[in-house]
Amino acid sequence: MSDVVVAAVDVGSLANIGWWRAAGETAGGGRDLDELADVLAAGLNHNRSVALGFEAPIFVPLPADAAGLCRQRVGDRGRPWSAGAGTGALALGVQQAAYVFASLARRVAKRPRVSFDPLHLNGPETTLVVWEAFVSGNAKNRAAVDPHMDDARVAVNEFNKRLAQGAVHSDIDEPRVLNLAAGALLASGLTNDTDLLTQASVVVRAPDYIAPSA
Repeated sequence: MSDVVVAAVDVGSLANIGWWRAAGETAGGGRDLDELADVLAAGLNHNRSVALGFEAPIFVPLPADAAGLCRQRVGDRGRPWSAGAGTGALALGVQQAAYVFASLARRVAKRPRVSFDPLHLNGPETTLVVWEAFVSGNAKNRAAVDPHMDDARVAVNEFNKRLAQGAVHSDIDEPRVLNLAAGALLASGLTNDTDLLTQASVVVRAPDYIAPSA
């Protein structure tokens, strides 16, 4: 899967945005979302599939009855989309994802296939797969020089690890969802597939950070 460009964005205030991108042996990051759009568009324009993650909830569950409203997703494990930091990240994530998608739409020569299924990265079509990064608690390196860029790097590394193993499994399992990233993708013009609105993205939770031994 060396032809796949994998990237992630740590969403936040303008001072706290960070991104990381890895493609084969090449990797690097930054703080400017326009720069990220340039990098990803270059990959798509050279027929390289892109897997782009956002460290924010990008889909919410649709419960069967009102008693299920506002509850955490299966797999949120005490860090719910619906409370505290989760709600703030969700709001910023939707806007920043919409900005990146619109920026990509202006830069690509033709629309890629858009999907939430990493298996499509193996297909013959140039594909943009959107996923959710989950880097929280002990997964963070508090001593990192740039913690926001480092969160994105950690997410990319975990996605690539699973991709190399042959399957990118999701750490959140919800049968019925509203995908907010799909709305942003539709608004950008990158896709016209309304079925995406009810499909869950793969969620990749980073493992706990282990400091290198002295």
